[in-house]
Amino acid sequence: MLGNVLALLCALSWSLSVILLKVSGARLHPLALNLSKNVLGLLLLSSTAYFVEGGIQWPSDPRDTAWLLFSGFLGIGLADGLVLRAMQYLHASHVAILECLFAPFVILLSVLMLGEKPSGMMLLGGTLIIASLFCLLPKDHHQTPHPLQGKGMLMMGIGLFLIAFGIVLIKPIINHIPLFSLVTIRMMAGVFGSAVVCGGMKDKRKHLRSYRQVESWTVLILACVFSAYISIILWVAGYKYLQASAAALLNQTS
Repeated sequence: MLGNVLALLCALSWSLSVILLKVSGARLHPLALNLSKNVLGLLLLSSTAYFVEGGIQWPSDPRDTAWLLFSGFLGIGLADGLVLRAMQYLHASHVAILECLFAPFVILLSVLMLGEKPSGMMLLGGTLIIASLFCLLPKDHHQTPHPLQGKGMLMMGIGLFLIAFGIVLIKPIINHIPLFSLVTIRMMAGVFGSAVVCGGMKDKRKHLRSYRQVESWTVLILACVFSAYISIILWVAGYKYLQASAAALLNQTS
């Protein structure tokens, strides 16, 4: 029951963060935004781990640490940047449809990598999600597609797959690591990954100057807190207490 509640709260928190980000009027480069939210998230997560768990509790097995760092590098550092960049090339309706791929990705990977056996109801839910891709096609024919729309769809698909792969990869070990330490370690690698990607951007100074154009810093910071702190804690906690397939389907209610 706890896992169900956490996964649903994660969906609510993530939806709120997306709305706040739009309301903030931020026009930041997605890779710079990804790095900023991850740095803020790391500060908050490490502080929480210190006060709640007495500091970051590293896994006793170095291999588990390596898997956690690799998971964070892929799922936060690289994948989040890909998803945010893809949103530049897609209409909101396309983004909503493509995000429906996440749950089927998790179900497929959890079957192949973890040997999970989803129930009939879970499979029905996954089937309906896939079917929605064909039923929820945009009806507004007046929207002019972005010239790089195809590239955006590919980037979104790859980003969602990497996020799914990153969380399924660590599912076998997350029950042995305290929650806040677990999330903090992943975020460390996520900050490193997003910094590497951001460092490769062209016109870095131009994108840094775009921070001056933020209409509401309060709303933007709240959006980052919800996405890189509250949502990510609830997201990982849902996978900690549920089957990966069930958690992914409940997250889809966002």
